[in-house]
Amino acid sequence: MYKPLLLLVKDTTREKIENEEIAFVSVKDKYVLVTLIDKRKFTVRTSLRRFEKSLPPDLFFRIHKNHIVCLQHIRYIDTEVIMKTGDPLPISRELKEALLSNFEVF
Repeated sequence: MYKPLLLLVKDTTREKIENEEIAFVSVKDKYVLVTLIDKRKFTVRTSLRRFEKSLPPDLFFRIHKNHIVCLQHIRYIDTEVIMKTGDPLPISRELKEALLSNFEVF
């Protein structure tokens, strides 16, 4: 079950983060790297699967085994996803159609 706010810890400070502030989430080694829309990054020691369960499914979508994106912060979708932060992320061929189904395509 997800909650509308997350507390992310950096050093000894706990910062309240709203779900809408998260641009994307990636896995790196045994850590999850949370990138915010202002490009700040937080490292969390958890699995991507566990972190994904804390995110609202109507706002976030897993585009690859290593990446979850906030749908409202996507700029372009082609052979990869370009986020509004400018970061390119790979998209799984198997998940591309499911991602596109979250949008009205004209």
